[in-house]
Amino acid sequence: MPREPTVGRDDLLEGLRRIGCRKGDVLFFHSSLKSFGWVDGGANTIIDSAVEAVGPEGTVVVPTFVQRVNGDRAPYAVRRDAWNIDTSPSDVGTITEVFRKRPDAIRSDHCCDSMAAIGAEAEAVMAAHRESGPRPSPWDERAFGHGSPWDWLRERNALYLLMGVGFRVCSLFHYCQALWVESRTDAHRDGLKWPKFGFVPVGRRVEAEGIVTGTTVGTSIWQAFRVAPCVEAVAQILEAEPSLITPEPLRLSGH
Repeated sequence: MPREPTVGRDDLLEGLRRIGCRKGDVLFFHSSLKSFGWVDGGANTIIDSAVEAVGPEGTVVVPTFVQRVNGDRAPYAVRRDAWNIDTSPSDVGTITEVFRKRPDAIRSDHCCDSMAAIGAEAEAVMAAHRESGPRPSPWDERAFGHGSPWDWLRERNALYLLMGVGFRVCSLFHYCQALWVESRTDAHRDGLKWPKFGFVPVGRRVEAEGIVTGTTVGTSIWQAFRVAPCVEAVAQILEAEPSLITPEPLRLSGH
């Protein structure tokens, strides 16, 4: 059976250039290895290309989220008790699991929403996740907390890339949800609501703002945008269209 067209380092570097990745950038990406068809060198070629694209002064970040324990989807308490920063596998894609195992990668310490990073700011920012907070979320107050990698992504206006995946997996929207809750939190934190909304329809509205750049590498469809304008756009969208939100009671895990 003929193999699908091969994607190589040069293809990946050119794709990253087309979406606006620059030397010194912070690049965060969600990913699907299968979306490419065939990559010469597999996941490590994708990682190496991203690291090369941002250069020695840049930083590449991926999610290494833990959603399952022993193969089964698990609630927060189970993930917390089973968490091991060195051995808990990432279950949000092959590339992220390869990434976290690399000797040059630094992983953040969070039982559900960890990240891993390679590059100039990796060690300092990933270490900060352990002490971040408080900012309410269903995954405890450190997950998207003050001083967490999510705040840093916004401060550095990181390039956020959906690599062969859609807005359905855009975890930046969870950060936006946490900011929405924080903006409505009273001193006693009674009756907090989590603003559940459809990531795909909100993603379409973000695209309509003109801040999303797209390209294709092999058979992988990419969408990319800068974090700061996206966070601002989501806040404005939710303010203008409150019907998008289904408020749900927020139970603060870890309390």
